[in-house]
Amino acid sequence: MPRRQDGLTLLEMLVVLLIAGMAIALGFQSLGQWRRANASISSISGATQQTTLTEAWLESSLRSLIPLKEVEFQGTGDRLSGISVQPVQSHQGGATEVEWSIHREGADQLLTVTESGRKLDLPLPGATGASFGYMDKEGRLHEQWPPKLGLHDQLPMMIVLKQEMDDGGQRLWAATIAGDHNPRFNPFEADLD
Repeated sequence: MPRRQDGLTLLEMLVVLLIAGMAIALGFQSLGQWRRANASISSISGATQQTTLTEAWLESSLRSLIPLKEVEFQGTGDRLSGISVQPVQSHQGGATEVEWSIHREGADQLLTVTESGRKLDLPLPGATGASFGYMDKEGRLHEQWPPKLGLHDQLPMMIVLKQEMDDGGQRLWAATIAGDHNPRFNPFEADLD
């Protein structure tokens, strides 16, 4: 009677190792694809969070602009300045001079806020161009504030940041001024002097 062999032959062992090697190679390839996809999703998520935060800061700062006789609000297509009671970099509630400006740095479009001598650059992801617009109480949009002609309030009704996007579309951020649009006369102010 022939003797029965126990174990694997060399050929069977090579087939098992070949199959295991292919499974490991496919696993590493899938892991690499997963890592690239995860990094891409994380960068999109980070850019979205940064864009949302920039929009919220801009809206809060512009919404809380106040009119003062001593410091008039000025605005052009690429810069605006005034007094805000909700500054981005300082304590809220105190009247703070604020300036928002748009400029390009390399391929990036940046929105810069300057308060009390401190500057903060905020990127506008996907924007190839941007400009401010100023809406009066009749709903007309102006490229500068105060408008060239006519009577006007010291503060516009609304400030719009129009962004031209790299996909050919537009993104608009708007902030309605919440308080008074002209300085108030205080009859008791003379008594304080």
